[in-house]
Parts: sequence; C-alpha cells; structure tokens
Amino acid sequence: MDEEAAHDPRWGQEDRDRKAAAILATLQLHCGNDLGRGVWLDIGCGSGGIAAALSTHVERMIGMDPEPWERWRTYRAQRSNLEFQVGGYGVLTQAVAAGSCDVVICNQVYEHVDDPPALLAAIHGVLRRGGVCYFAGPNLLWPIEPHVFWPFVHWLPRAGAQRLMRMLGSNRAADLDAWSWTSWTLTRHFRAAGFDYRSAVGERLQAGLAPSMPGLSRALAHLPRPLFAMLTPLVPGFVFVLRKCGD
Repeated sequence: MDEEAAHDPRWGQEDRDRKAAAILATLQLHCGNDLGRGVWLDIGCGSGGIAAALSTHVERMIGMDPEPWERWRTYRAQRSNLEFQVGGYGVLTQAVAAGSCDVVICNQVYEHVDDPPALLAAIHGVLRRGGVCYFAGPNLLWPIEPHVFWPFVHWLPRAGAQRLMRMLGSNRAADLDAWSWTSWTLTRHFRAAGFDYRSAVGERLQAGLAPSMPGLSRALAHLPRPLFAMLTPLVPGFVFVLRKCGD
C-alpha cells in the first residue's frame, strides 16, 4: 500500500471517477443549459477524488474538508484550476466568497455533521442567485444502515445499537456514527434555508448505477418521473437538486 492509500478515508478511494461522472451527468440532465461551469465547490470532499475528476469540466474547482488528505498534493499538481481548503461548513462563508459558486456538491455529508440546517445555510450563502447544489445522502426510513450495512440499528438509540453490534461480534460498531433524516425533515429544512428543490433520483439512475447492475439502471431510468417523486420517501438514498431562489 502506498503512502497516499494508507491515509485515504475509511470508506476508500474506489470509483471516484465514476461517481463524479454520475454527479455531473445528473446535474446536466436536471439543469441542461442552466448549469453554470464557473466555480464549483465540493464540501466534505474527503481525499478529493470527486473534486479532481469534476475539475476537468469547470473553470475553478474548490474541495473543502475538515482535515487535509495526502492525495490533495497530487491532485493539485495535476490540475491548475483545482484547490483544496481545510475547514467545515462553520467557516465556509469565510473561506469562500458569498454568492461566488455556480454549483455546490454536498454528497453523503449531511448525515455526518452536527447541524445540518447550518450546513444548508452555509451552502445557500456561497451560491450565486440561481446556483444549484447536488445534495445526496441516506434515508432514515431505509431499513439497512448504509455505513455499517446492518438492518434497523440506525432506528435504535445509538449507544444501545453499538452495544448490540459488539455483542453480536461486529467490529464496525464505531462506524455507526451517521444520523440520517427522512425526506420530510430534509425538505422542510430546504425550504427554510431558501431553496427550491426537486428529487433527482430519476436523473441519477439515468446517469448510471453500479456497473454490476446495468439492466436495473436502464429499467428504472425509464420509469415516469412523477413516480420517482412519489417514491422519494422510500428510496435507499436521496438525490436532490437544490436551487437558490434569491435573497
């Protein structure tokens, strides 16, 4: 294992290019010609693979994470329009100019922060008027917790769930550290933060699932979009496109 790989996040570095391509395609399908290509921000970027892959499609790409990662140096050396900053949503509006971003990527982040409404407010602050946010994360109602792949443990009191996992022989109890919400809670906070929003699960499926499931991806992609909207509360993971309404 090389030095960079040894310092990757615990969730790994695999498939970053594919995930970045799916995010970009989802936004293109959803926004069309309205998708700005100027300044993009990936908040909670981790070791930076998605930000690096997206940087080839935009004028300026900023990756931001609460801690620095070894791979940042390599990515910065390869892409002159890519920069990384250490920080969280609490300092976002000091690190990035207000109203300067065309697109913010908030992918699998909301469930890991202690104040998701503050995260949304910070994203709203750095987006230009009409700018968009790709917002994805897990659904509390889905019975399998996506970080530890155990059923129902995220519905239990956290300390008790972790004790139960240890009693049953799991060494992943400490990884049960995410707090997901329902679609109703999320959309209420979208509105409170000043966003228009729409589920983009259909576009994300059209953009492609895992390579091992191409048939399922094609089949689901052809379902009517209103059906996806109806099924949003029940999907394993949410994908929303948020648009800043104005000030």
